[in-house]
Amino acid sequence: MRTRAVRARRALRRTVATAALVALAGLVSGTAATAATPSPFFNGFETDTSGWSGDIERVSSGTNGVPSADGAYHAEIGNGGAFTQWGAYTDEFPANGYTTSIDIYFDLDECPANDTRYDWSSAVSTPANTHRRDFVFNIGCFTDDGDYAVLSASNNALGWPKNPARDPFRIDVEGWYTLEHRFEDNGSGILTVDMSILDAGGNVLHTWTLSDPSDVIGTTVGGNRYGWLLPNSLPFVAVDNSRLHVEIGPPVEESECKKGGWQQFNAPAFKNQGDCVSYVATNGKAEANG
Repeated sequence: MRTRAVRARRALRRTVATAALVALAGLVSGTAATAATPSPFFNGFETDTSGWSGDIERVSSGTNGVPSADGAYHAEIGNGGAFTQWGAYTDEFPANGYTTSIDIYFDLDECPANDTRYDWSSAVSTPANTHRRDFVFNIGCFTDDGDYAVLSASNNALGWPKNPARDPFRIDVEGWYTLEHRFEDNGSGILTVDMSILDAGGNVLHTWTLSDPSDVIGTTVGGNRYGWLLPNSLPFVAVDNSRLHVEIGPPVEESECKKGGWQQFNAPAFKNQGDCVSYVATNGKAEANG
């Protein structure tokens, strides 16, 4: 078992984390500055931990024996927990839905005790920008049958990963995995969330689908809220590549391309203003002829 260095700054990080999690508690029940609909967000921690608050530290690849998922840096979320607002809380659900994801390192041989549990949640807001519901990966590390992890999905933190009613899934190979939430309309105006675990190659290993008939988009469901990881009894959890993806586009008027507007689109993306204007002109002719 590897020996982890005891950092003198850990106490300071916990003080910062306490203040940040108090702030999160307020944001769960209160309001925050919002945008209308979600915008793309990404932090792979190559430069800083911007967009995150709490007990989080950017570290170089190889720290505590963990190689970064990508690049030369990742982050460690300490025992106090950390959260992101994905850029900003939003009160409107985008037409094509949105996806949040994060890479987590499953350090199977560093489980401090059998059935040590932690959680990763991505939550939604109401149209009034208050907390609506959490969608939680309940995760546990275990030592009773070798070193392994188990995941399941629920709407409650501090859940039971091995709950047989929650279709638990076992991980036996240490390494990086992506935990993904896909938020979308089920076709009848009700929110449905596909929660998937993917391996380092991007292959979907397992998916849970959660939906509640009272989660009516535009009535009780608004846009995105926080992503929140609480390690509980683990000293830290290594994370990388935190992302909110939403399709922006396509433009329908040339004016949308001007004054830097072309840069906001990713469906499709453009190289410059002229590329965007050309797309609008070509697309408009195609529609007219169609």
